[in-house]
Amino acid sequence: MTQIPSLDSAATEPLVTVGVLTAAVTAVLALLVAFGLPISDAQQTAILGVVAVLAPLVVSLVGRGRVWSPATVARVAAPRR
Repeated sequence: MTQIPSLDSAATEPLVTVGVLTAAVTAVLALLVAFGLPISDAQQTAILGVVAVLAPLVVSLVGRGRVWSPATVARVAAPRR
């Protein structure tokens, strides 16, 4: 039997997760540079560019199993005959 999805924020707001991942990497990168990690501006831009591409891919792969269409939820929640 298929389970009804949970209503946690990762399941209901997958785009928030993309924003959080990107912001977290940006903040960590800025912190590392502030404490003396020798990363050039070009390297920072390259790292953030990779994160900008990978974050939505990771979230879509993880979130695909958590986000259900309304039709699927209705079918799963309907009483069995």
